[in-house]
Amino acid sequence: MRATTKQVPVEGSGASGPSEVWQARIGRDLAEQLRADAEVLGLDGRTDIVKAALGLLHRQAAEERMAQSVDEFYGGSTPPLPLGVDPADDGT
Repeated sequence: MRATTKQVPVEGSGASGPSEVWQARIGRDLAEQLRADAEVLGLDGRTDIVKAALGLLHRQAAEERMAQSVDEFYGGSTPPLPLGVDPADDGT
């Protein structure tokens, strides 16, 4: 694969301690799409692709946990808007 000028950081790419191998079998079409995506993002090889994907999965789960904690804190009521943010106009 050809590297591009845009590099996507791969979190946790340095194996400084014990590590695990995670594997998944994917279809040929998805593999082709992922190789093309990797080229666009400047990722080099399957390992970097998998690490980047797992990093995105982890970040999405962290955002979901944060949203759930906000919901729990406000107990069903609407959380306040940040300072300087006006409520959306509902068109009425």
